[in-house]
Amino acid sequence: MIELKHSGLPLFLDETSHIMTPGGSLRMGGYSRKEAGAMKGLLMDESSLESQAGEPFYDVYRDIAFEKDKALLEEHQYRYDITIVMPGLIGGECKKTSGHYHGWTPEKTTTYAEVYEVVKGTALYVLQKSMNFDDKDPENVRVDDLILVTVPEGRTLLVPPGYGHCSVNIGEGPLVFSNLAYVPCPIHYDPVRYCHGMGAYICRTPEGIRFRCNDRYKELPKARFAAVKDEPEFGIREGLPVYKSFCENPGAFDFLAHPDAYTDRIMQMLVPCEDLIQL
Repeated sequence: MIELKHSGLPLFLDETSHIMTPGGSLRMGGYSRKEAGAMKGLLMDESSLESQAGEPFYDVYRDIAFEKDKALLEEHQYRYDITIVMPGLIGGECKKTSGHYHGWTPEKTTTYAEVYEVVKGTALYVLQKSMNFDDKDPENVRVDDLILVTVPEGRTLLVPPGYGHCSVNIGEGPLVFSNLAYVPCPIHYDPVRYCHGMGAYICRTPEGIRFRCNDRYKELPKARFAAVKDEPEFGIREGLPVYKSFCENPGAFDFLAHPDAYTDRIMQMLVPCEDLIQL
């Protein structure tokens, strides 16, 4: 067992099975596993999917909290989860989550943001902006921006309002990341599944991590590359776990429930790069 120290919580990972166990008085509200077979229709190359169908893809541990903190999380309608994306490839593509869009705010001006903190491993997040992702005719859906963001262990990404996203494991071992999410936010998976995944597939090649555009999208914009930077006013600071940051200053995370006022500042937390960051 190894302790997931970047979480700031008593969480322990079995190095063989990649199963996570809470310690002390920490409690979890639920657990689910997605196997490779359930990723059908989301992968770049599914020629080996049948033989790998039972292989674990990712696990989700939901509603993690100490009993003493539950009232605070419920008051703000936030939930803290952990996802573990298994190491390995399928058809040359790195294992990933399904990908989704967040629903609209009541004002219908933008969609909700989210916090992703890399606790162990290295993540690449595919972010794609679409202001009509929920069009009743999927043929009309257009992607206006495509950003590939590399996030190393111990760092945090704020998913900007308006951007669909998926999490890709580009490291050698398991990718463990936490998310702090606004519970009333609707989640939309179907627009991603209709296009057979996000706008970019992330692959491991002899030359390193590379991406391939998904040609099922029409007029896909040129991919941009980015890294992340901190924003202390949003409670995001390297070395300060997100769970602890929220409990100490929940008001700093107001951008989750009311994203309109914060969109520009969240975008400024993405630092442009010339190419994929090789770590």
